[in-house]
Formats: sequence, structure tokens, C-alpha cells
Amino acid sequence: MNKKQSVRTTNNNAPAYLSSAEETRAVDAAFRKNDARAELVTSLVWMSVIILTYAIFLTGYRNTVEPSLVRNISLLVAIMLPAFGLLVGLIKLGYYSPTMKYINIFLQVTLVSGAIFFDFLSQGANYALSSMPPMAYALVPTVTAFRMQPSLGLFAGAIAALQFLLLYFLIIQPDASLIAEVPSLSVEVSMMKVVILFSLGVASAFAARTLRVYFIDFGKAQEIRTRLERNFGRFVSPEIVEQINENPDGMIPSGYQDAAIIFGDIRGFTSYAAEHDSAEVTHLLNEYFEIVCDIIEQEGGMLNKFLGDGYLALFGVYTNDENPCQSAARAVLRIVSETQALLEPLGLSSGNAGNYGKVITGEVGSSGRCEFTAIGEPVNLAARLEGLNSELGTRFLASASFIEQLPAEDFHITGKGLYKIKGLTREVEVYVVESVEDSPQHLNNSA
Repeated sequence: MNKKQSVRTTNNNAPAYLSSAEETRAVDAAFRKNDARAELVTSLVWMSVIILTYAIFLTGYRNTVEPSLVRNISLLVAIMLPAFGLLVGLIKLGYYSPTMKYINIFLQVTLVSGAIFFDFLSQGANYALSSMPPMAYALVPTVTAFRMQPSLGLFAGAIAALQFLLLYFLIIQPDASLIAEVPSLSVEVSMMKVVILFSLGVASAFAARTLRVYFIDFGKAQEIRTRLERNFGRFVSPEIVEQINENPDGMIPSGYQDAAIIFGDIRGFTSYAAEHDSAEVTHLLNEYFEIVCDIIEQEGGMLNKFLGDGYLALFGVYTNDENPCQSAARAVLRIVSETQALLEPLGLSSGNAGNYGKVITGEVGSSGRCEFTAIGEPVNLAARLEGLNSELGTRFLASASFIEQLPAEDFHITGKGLYKIKGLTREVEVYVVESVEDSPQHLNNSA
């Protein structure tokens, strides 16, 4: 009973996608799981209503009504309160059964019938059939619709119609003179009420089925969306997935943005790849990029694309980062530090470069296939600077525009002079960025 559904996995513990039938069963199991809780809450609510109503009756009306009515209402409370209490006790003890749903509905309808019956004994047929309790019949099947179980709504309507029918013909039986005085007590009108009560049950069942189908479809749609976002996110950054979701036509609008651009790769990778088989090379790249991706995302950046053994990352794009260069510098220094244990034993190292400027971001490609990217001179310069690491024997180079955004107290920055950059007509001032702890001055002081 109420057994928890587990996620099906493959032999290697990877999640396996559920079929449509399995998804439906999973949703049904979720409904069943909440049945016991729903019955418990419903029973407690009815117990509270009985106690509250009885307390109001005793304090406000006890001295204004016939003693027989007080006795009858007290008897009804003495019967119904323990009945709901028994359900609560069984559920709390773990003895829940789906049958309890129908017992609960039966008790709710019977409570209304009991009120009508005792009103009849105390006040007569006219009062019993014309006062408030008969209207409460309609409340039970109406509220039951929100349980999203069609059979419950149909059962509630049928029981309400049947109990009212039995009360009218077998117990109350208004005589002809009373009917002549109050035509609404006639058999014809009463039969119309029976039909209406049963119709309410049918309508409740239809509404419950509609709600159930809606939530099942909604759950499936959400599962599909989550799955698509999860799988899509393996190929593009979460920021791009969000932009696509937010745009009605699924397109990413092009525009200018100020961004910190980072290019990085593995120094010595070409020689390593030539000397090792493809499985080893792929394994190394996956381990390296696992570290790189985690760090870039943690520092608020977007890993835009993989470039063989290299990568392009953007900071300040579609974010509210007040200093994307600072975030980018932190990320690169962490990459250098945290990939050291992986790369150094293989004779490899991480080389990176940063630049800052206004770039054009958006989709590039055909109508059938495209990718998000950033283009512009700042991107080209960052790529060229990254290549200088081999010549200068450095791990992290940056341009003047990048350095200008960094707080001097948080980083150790060393100027390397002007360099002629391929593709540019001007020379570019190049800087080495290091953490304060790794700076030569700090290491000398420590020694």
C-alpha cells in the first residue's frame, strides 16, 4: 500500500527514460500515495466541523429549541464523530485501504441525511426538507471533484440521491395536505432533487477526470521539458537554454554586450595525442573539461564551446555580474590550480588568456542548424593572446582592457610589454595574471 515508486536505472546506474505507459503508472502511483493523507485530512476536517458546529449549537441555540432536537443532534454527533475518528485512527496506524475513500464519502453523506432525519423528528417534514441540511448534499459530490478520482464523484452523487430518496419515501413521507400547502415538498419536486443530486455526481466525475487528465498531461509535459533542458544543457550552457525558453520563437536575439572573453587549452596536447590512443586522449579531455565546466559555472560564466583541447568561455553575458573580469580571472586561476594534478604528471599544463570588450552575441548558422556564439575583435584578440602562452611560458595572459577591471589587491599582475598580434595592425600590451599567493614576491617572503 502506498509503495514508493523508484526511478528505474540501467546496470551502470544511469537513469533510464520511462515509456509513456510507465509515466502514466508513475503519475497514478503519485495519486495513490496521497490517498491516505487526503483521507486523513478530510476526516479530521469533518471532525472539526462536527465539533465546531455542535459547540455553536449548544452555546447559541440550546435554550431556544425543543429539548428533543438537542437530544437528537447530540445523538448524531455521538455516532458520527467516533466514525470519522475510527478512520483517522486506522490511517494513522497504517491500516489504510482504498475502500476507506468510499467509507469516508458514505459517512459525509450520511451525516447530512442524519441531520435531515433528526430535523424531521423534532421539527416535522416541512422544516426537514426546506431547511439548510438538504442543500449540504450537493456539497459532497462538488468538493469530491477536487480529489481527481471520477469514481468518488459518481459514488458521492449516487449515495446522496439514494439516501434522499429513501428518506423522502420511507421515513418523512409528507402527507397530501402538507404538499398542498407547500408544493415544493411534492413527489415530482423531490424526484427532480434526486436527479439533480445524481447529475452533480456525474458532473463531479467528469470534472475529476478532466482535472486528472490535465495534471497527468501537465506532469508529462514538465517531465519532457525537464528532460529536454537537461539533455540540451549538455550541448549548450544553461543561460542559452533559458534564453531560448523565454523567447516565444525560440530564437536568441543578436546584440552587443560587454563581456569578458576567456580562451584556454592544454599546453603540449598535440604531442600527447600523437603518442597515446584515442581512448586515453578522450578520457583526459573529459576529465579536464569536467573540472573546467564546473569552475566556470560556479564563477558565473558561460562555457560557450569546446575547441578540440580548448574552450571559449564568456562572463557577463545574460547575467548581472557587476565585474565579469574579476569572475573570469578567479575562474582561470582556479582552472590552472585545480587541473595541475591532472596535467602535470603527463607533462601538460593549462594555458589561458582573457580580454574584455563589446562583442556581438547571438545565433550564427543556417535556419536549420545554428549555434550561439560571440564575435568581434575582443574575441579574436583573446584567442591570439592565448597562443602567446607557449612563447612566454605563462599560464594566464590578459589584455589591458581586462586588467583595468581587476582589483589590484586581489591579483598579482605583471606587465610583459607590447607584442605584435597576428591580424592586428597595432601592438598590444600583454600582462600575466597570477593569484597573490602564487606571485614571486609572496613566494620569496614565504621562503
